Amino acid sequence: MHAFASNRRVAGACKTAARAAIAAVLALVAACAHQGRPVPLPADQPGSFGVLDATYDRAKWRWVRNPDGRSLLSHASVQKCFVDPRPNGDFNEPDFAVKRERKTIGKATYDVQNVFQGSDFWEAVYRREGSREPLLGVYADGACRAEAERILESYESARK
Repeated sequence: MHAFASNRRVAGACKTAARAAIAAVLALVAACAHQGRPVPLPADQPGSFGVLDATYDRAKWRWVRNPDGRSLLSHASVQKCFVDPRPNGDFNEPDFAVKRERKTIGKATYDVQNVFQGSDFWEAVYRREGSREPLLGVYADGACRAEAERILESYESARK
């Protein structure tokens, strides 16, 4: 056998191994990218929204199950819009920054924690003034946040 043919076989095997390694690295990178914002799966059964249960529009919102087991509301027409009925409010990680604001919704004042991971919006957590626990957390800004605030507006209107 010629040395040239043997070298070609080795080079071919190396190329195949390199392609497999590159494919594995790309698959790993893609998997890691999904961990930040998991895609929820349909919920087995509706969750509970606590005191807000009667105030959200069921035609606009549907329950989904997050891969970590939590039940979230997902908006029917606003892409990647999720509301957490039980946000934990623990943002002490070094890469999180919290900016607080006070917001009037209806006749109530809310303490809103706007959470950023680096420069990216992560979550807004709404706690009604005088309450210990937050009422909801919303995972997207803009139209999603406006829809979540409509839930709070309905809640405040019903409290009259």
